[in-house]
Amino acid sequence: MALLILAFSIIFSLSAYADGLEPDLTLLPTSAKQAFVMDAQLPAEYWHALDDRSYLAITGFSVGEHMIAAAGQSLMDRPDHHTCSVYDSTVCYDLSKFYESAMPQILISGFFMLNGSTAITWGLDSGYRSEKLTVTPAVLLGLSKRWFFSEKRDSQFIVEASGWAGQSVSHTPCIDSQDRLYYCGTLSAWSDFSYDPHPTDLYLKVWYEKAF
Repeated sequence: MALLILAFSIIFSLSAYADGLEPDLTLLPTSAKQAFVMDAQLPAEYWHALDDRSYLAITGFSVGEHMIAAAGQSLMDRPDHHTCSVYDSTVCYDLSKFYESAMPQILISGFFMLNGSTAITWGLDSGYRSEKLTVTPAVLLGLSKRWFFSEKRDSQFIVEASGWAGQSVSHTPCIDSQDRLYYCGTLSAWSDFSYDPHPTDLYLKVWYEKAF
């Protein structure tokens, strides 16, 4: 029997970033939504089969090479051998050595199903350490909860809340021969550069699905 699934979702993301931290799309999944299968989508003999099942799942894995992350978002591209000034594109230097890290930044996320309707979302960020930039390790923690609206289990409501905690960012300026301070990432004046030393990314997701 074919089922038509009507899905409605609201996803709210609150990111705290200042100038200089150019966030991109979230780098890792932060949801356990795919684990909440409506029983109405399964043959009747399999209903309640997942009610007491618990398991661990990994949903995302990233090893940074050319990009540095913070709070699950892209913080900045690692400067390469040809970094040019934002004021004068003809003024370029090799600043890559200032952002070399002994260990690559590793990010991983997943969830732990406590039962068929409750999951804990989790994630780890190993951090990043170089001469001009330090990003401390961080963890992602969250909770996902599902409720059925009828005994037929043909409609469900899911609420998820998660966020990164413990992250801090620290930039160190470059200094030229005249003791002037610069932001190494773009060769801009240090006084023109600002950043959030404690970036956060919080998520609130609400889902409603109905099977017909």
